[in-house]
Amino acid sequence: MSGPVHGRVDVKRGGCQSPHTRNCLLATSVLGCLVIILGLLVLTMAPSFLSSMILKSLALSPGSDRLASWLLPPVEAHLTAYAFNLTNPDEVLKGGKPVVQEVGPFVYQAVTVKDSLDSVTGQSQMNYDPLGSTITYRPRKIYHLVSGDPDSTFITVPNIPLLTGFSGIRDSIGITKGIAKNVMLNNGRGTPFVNVSFTGLLWGYNDELPCFKHTRPEECPPPDGEIDIFSVDDDDDWGDEDWKRRKRSTENEALRSRRSSDEDLSRIKRSSLDLDLRRLNFSMMEKPKAELVNCRCEWGLFRDKNVTIRKPVTINHGMKDLSMKGWVEQFDSSTTLGWWEDGSTCDQVGGQDGATLPPSVSQYQEMEMFISLMCRKINLQFEKITTHSQLSTYRFIPPVNALGSHTDPDPTKVNLANSCYCRQSKGFSCLKSGVLNLEPCKVTPDLPRGAPIALSFPHFYQADPSFQEAVEGLRPNKTLHQFYVDIEPTLGFPLAIRPRFQLNAIIRKDPDIAVMSNFPDELVLPFLWAQDGFDEPSPDMASAIHFGLAAPRQLPLLGGVVLLALGGAMLLVSAGCWTYSVRRRIIEEEFPLS
Repeated sequence: MSGPVHGRVDVKRGGCQSPHTRNCLLATSVLGCLVIILGLLVLTMAPSFLSSMILKSLALSPGSDRLASWLLPPVEAHLTAYAFNLTNPDEVLKGGKPVVQEVGPFVYQAVTVKDSLDSVTGQSQMNYDPLGSTITYRPRKIYHLVSGDPDSTFITVPNIPLLTGFSGIRDSIGITKGIAKNVMLNNGRGTPFVNVSFTGLLWGYNDELPCFKHTRPEECPPPDGEIDIFSVDDDDDWGDEDWKRRKRSTENEALRSRRSSDEDLSRIKRSSLDLDLRRLNFSMMEKPKAELVNCRCEWGLFRDKNVTIRKPVTINHGMKDLSMKGWVEQFDSSTTLGWWEDGSTCDQVGGQDGATLPPSVSQYQEMEMFISLMCRKINLQFEKITTHSQLSTYRFIPPVNALGSHTDPDPTKVNLANSCYCRQSKGFSCLKSGVLNLEPCKVTPDLPRGAPIALSFPHFYQADPSFQEAVEGLRPNKTLHQFYVDIEPTLGFPLAIRPRFQLNAIIRKDPDIAVMSNFPDELVLPFLWAQDGFDEPSPDMASAIHFGLAAPRQLPLLGGVVLLALGGAMLLVSAGCWTYSVRRRIIEEEFPLS
């Protein structure tokens, strides 16, 4: 008799036990391992790779975000100016000690346009060298008042045009000097000190002397007090009414021109961000230092600095060598300045353009910065670590002997490297430590002796004590008067930059000129000090730098963790299914289905 046949029933395997599923689990495991390896690579190698990519993006390459932020900085710069009002001019004319009083501040927003368009050709004033590593631009600075009342603030200051004229004839002798002296005294204000508004000092006040050599339009009569020796009365049918009519015509034309200029400046003031400043009609706004306006001469210390295009500056764009970014290669299309000792380091163009610096700044390096207003490079050294918007920065300042004389007996102030700024061999005086004679860099064909202007830090900070002793009312203060730049060291962005400078008149005794005969042999009298730049980054600028610094650490960390988690999850799923499949197989073998 036959019995039942015992044995396993062959059922179709499914779920995790199918060949297709096993292959899928195997592929998932392999892919999970690869994702984990990729995550480890991201964690270990991506930070340095991302850092190098961010640093590479800092070059001023065409069309880049960095170029855009260099052209339109994400922070507002301001010029803050103070005047030194001379309170005792009559006593000083008699040989007394000057007493000055600081007046201000007067704050002007400073907008720099580096790529304005030529009104004739329409070409940009910023150009790349296609075969080299430089970019050349001709900047315009546009100033408009944001704080203070300079129009109604009157000050007594040195008469720079007259002192410049006297300086030019100082070495003349005989009748030539006498005639020139009389012409200068009888044209213009005729006194070594003038009382003008602060606005007038900077942007223009009436003084006939600076326009003495200018060709006067035929519509303009001679200035008051001047006799036109070339006029022929018999052939001249013009009367007073004719002069007035022609003068009114000139005044109306000038008024229309100035109204157009003022309208453009008002547009800039109303909206400097929404306006394409490159396309403004700058030719209607440009002004020379001295000019006949409404048949009257107008002269201002910075009259030719507002809007007027400046000399070309050529800097390294950093695309080939990022460590050279911002280095000034040429100024006014030359590798030499032409002001200081021929062939010397002083006359060699160089130093950093303060608007853009290279990354990877070290505490142990020295930095040179080119300041065109100072007519020279200035050395900066690390002082301390500072903080702006929770960003750590390195503060660089001029050392105590930055403007030191090469002959100073004080070992802390002597600076032998400054000897090439001394042009005594050319007839220019060399001043003591802390004050630089700018006469050599003010030389023009019309002013072969330059203008008697000297530069120092405000209130003669870090200067030889004799300068401060010669003038009463000065109080140098490190916090208020020190030149400094605070740099975020990794990316090289300046988060605060305060170039601070003081302009001084060099007044020299001249026995041949009565009004100059009682002065000391050489008096350096301050009349203006100012600071440029900014002292805090904007919120947008700080936020962007925070992101740039955090990205190489946080993005790889986030990406690496996500990849590790994803790879681990894939392995866990694969291992789970595989374990389930194995257990099911064991159960089926122990408890076979009948």
